[in-house]
Amino acid sequence: MKPGQIAAYVFCLAAGLFLARFELHTDDTGVEVGMILALSFILGAWQPQHAWQWALLVGPWAPAAELWARMSGVARNDVSSAGGLALLTVVVVVLGLGGAYAGALLRRGLQAAAGV
Repeated sequence: MKPGQIAAYVFCLAAGLFLARFELHTDDTGVEVGMILALSFILGAWQPQHAWQWALLVGPWAPAAELWARMSGVARNDVSSAGGLALLTVVVVVLGLGGAYAGALLRRGLQAAAGV
């Protein structure tokens, strides 16, 4: 594995932990959606050959944090059922896919324009 790939995975882990903490400490959905899009966009532009993977590694941290809060008994009313948690997972993965593939597309477009 190349150092750039390792750095991307470390960044992804840090981003996921940040998103999970943010999910548990705020109810500002718009900001969180923007962060999922931005972080997956950055990762998609950084490693475009793994764009699909970034959506699966960045987005689900928010539902995982909700699940952890629910299992640990922390009183949260954001997602009250398993169906709501599954829907949230699908939505964040789709958002992540959009961001990651937008980043990959931008990088490939810039490379084509530069003649690389």
